[in-house]
Parts: sequence; structure tokens; C-alpha cells
Amino acid sequence: MRAEELRDAVSGICMTEDEKMAVIRNVKERKNGIPLEKQNSKSGKSGRRRKGQEAGWRKNLAAAAIALVVIGIVAVPVKALVNSLVRERMEGMSAEEKETYVDTVKEQKTAADGFSRAYTEQEEARYQALAQKYQEGFFPENEVPQAANEAEASGYEFCYLVPESTFRLPERELTDEEMLQIIDFLVKRDYAYSEAYAEEHAEEIAQEEAQEQAAIDENVEGGGISEERAIEIARQKLKDIFDVTVEGFEQNSYYNEPEEGRRADYCVNWTNIISHKYYYFNIDAQDGHLINATYSGEDILREGQALTMEEVQERILQLQAAAAEVMKNKVGSAYDKVHVYYLQYDDGLVGRSVIFYFTGEDQRTYGIAYTWNGIMFEITERDISALQDGEERQLWNGEANDKATVVFREL
Repeated sequence: MRAEELRDAVSGICMTEDEKMAVIRNVKERKNGIPLEKQNSKSGKSGRRRKGQEAGWRKNLAAAAIALVVIGIVAVPVKALVNSLVRERMEGMSAEEKETYVDTVKEQKTAADGFSRAYTEQEEARYQALAQKYQEGFFPENEVPQAANEAEASGYEFCYLVPESTFRLPERELTDEEMLQIIDFLVKRDYAYSEAYAEEHAEEIAQEEAQEQAAIDENVEGGGISEERAIEIARQKLKDIFDVTVEGFEQNSYYNEPEEGRRADYCVNWTNIISHKYYYFNIDAQDGHLINATYSGEDILREGQALTMEEVQERILQLQAAAAEVMKNKVGSAYDKVHVYYLQYDDGLVGRSVIFYFTGEDQRTYGIAYTWNGIMFEITERDISALQDGEERQLWNGEANDKATVVFREL
């Protein structure tokens, strides 16, 4: 991930400020060599979002296990929501209401939504059920109250503090109506700002799309695959790897031109900003092989747990066996070497996820990442020549640097 693409991303996921800083820390860590590179999607009339767009405010979280990876950030245009009832609700907003949501974005002082407290386990479970109902047309009766300052926010039990981009939640559990209001607020805000941005930058977007199409045409003329073919491959990988169909998801795709040390590829992603589920695929633009497949969602953040070294040793063999099955049945590449990678902190705890690297005779290496609880969230092609056992890392936790040591050894 490039430095200019690092963006705080916590929209719709209930996090305290400490948790939010942990996500930011992990995104920065990945810039320093941890795998799982992701880029922002793009939008225009074709339903795609251009890279780098809206970099100051986009907050759709794609969160993964802490300390090793935070899965990529994606900005999703709600205009293309497949559910007609939600789409009709968005299109039914008045110009004044849309302007209010756009102003809400412009007035924010931070680049990430926050919550005054974390959701309880019961709230997390109800949120997913309500997200599904929302997509089926079950909408809130009222709007989230918005407060312009702390004094105004103190008059509400539940509200959104605009300058701080923070949902102030009551100490009691949220009602279904309040949860629906949060969902509705986030979807409407995304829709309104996406529409406003597209109108304001229509010429620029059109120029970039024309340039991208020219690069794609050149790639195809040179023997590479088309974007349509890349989407077909990614759709099949979505089913094969994650056992998920595209129903209920919005599709976005774009072309990454080659850079030093990296071949051209297509990024294809399926996202649901209401349920917070994100699937990303990078497909080689020449031969169509899988470079990267990533899933992120709230369950990854919840399931990731820091372990002791004793607990880690007990789980490595089990997860290694599971990763080997993935290599055999879902990647389909032979290998003759296996390495394990994780981070160990000074307090004796180990980071919340682990990566198994499988290397074949052709030296092509795939990393398969798991939470320690057994959720597989990424398959990625990676050059591991720079990874060193015992290397020290400094990870920012929001207040200070946490010292971590790389564990990288052959199994």
C-alpha cells in the first residue's frame, strides 16, 4: 500500500478510539513489508471508482486480524446497490437532504468514524440481522440526531457528533430503531457524497476512465486478458475459495498498470457496505492467475485474539494442515517448502493472525493467512526473500510504539 493511500477506515464497525488506533497502526505496519496490498476502487458511469478519490474521508472498514494485517480499504458507490428498495430510498432523498449529508462529510475533522463504546456481543449479532432486514426494505422511522458540538451532543442520549465523526451511544443497549438509524445514516451519506463527487469531477473521471481503457486495450493487444475475463476468473475464485456467490454484493473492478517490481493486474472486488463484508481479488493481467484473494469483515476483527507462545505452538500444526488443504484444493500449486510467519510482542503475546508461506520449485510463493481461531482470510502471492526471523518492528498503537519481533521459520 502506498503511503498516500493509507486511510483510516472504520465506517459502520463499532470501535472505541483505542480500537480505531489499532487499525490505523496495522495499516501503517503493512506499508513496511507485511503483505496484503490493496488499493482503493473507483467509480464513474460504469460503476467504478477511481484510485485515490475522496482520500480524506472514505471510511468503509475492511478490517482483519490485528498486528499482521488490516485488509484493504475500499470506497463503494451506493448508486449501484442491487436492492431496488434501498436504491429507491437513496434516489428519493431531496436535494436539501443530500446537501446536508455532503456538508456532514466536509465538516468532519477526522477521517474515520468512531463510537463512544464498543458494541456488545448481543448488539453485534442484532446488527447483522438488522443489516439484512435493511437490505430487504425494513427502514428506520427517524434519523440519527446530529450534533454540531459537544454542548449540543450532551443534550442527546444517542446522536452523531459531526466534527468528531463519532456516534455517541447510550450506556444501555441500542434499540433496533437506533441501529437501523446508524445503517441508514452511513448508506445515505455514502450515496450523497458519491453522487456529489461524481458530478463535481465528471470530466476528470471521464478522462481517467479513457486513459485506463487505453491501457487495457494495449494490454489485450499484447496478449493479456480483458477486464471481463478477469471478472469471470475472480467470480469463480469467490465461489471456490470463500464459497460465496455475488448475490447481494456490488461489484467493482479496475486496472493496475505495471510498476517496478510488479506486473499489471486487475483488482476485482465484491462489497456490501451494509453488512460490512468485502472480498478482493487481484488477477494477473497477462495470464489470469490469482495474485491475491482477501476477505474482510467484522467477524475477522472479533475473532482475532492475541495468544501466548504456548497457545501458538498448539495451533500451528492444526492451521498448517488446514492451509495445506487450501493450497491443494483452492490454489492448486505444488510446493516443497513451508514457512510460518507471525509477530511476537515484548509482553509475550503473539499477534492475532498467522501466515503460512508455501514455496514451489519455481520459487513462486503463496501466503495463506488465518486468525488463530481458524478463519482463513487471505491467499496472496508474495516474494518472501526480504522476510527475516528475529527482525524487530515498531508498531504504533495510537500513543506509543509497541516493539514486536518477527517469527519466520521453516516448518
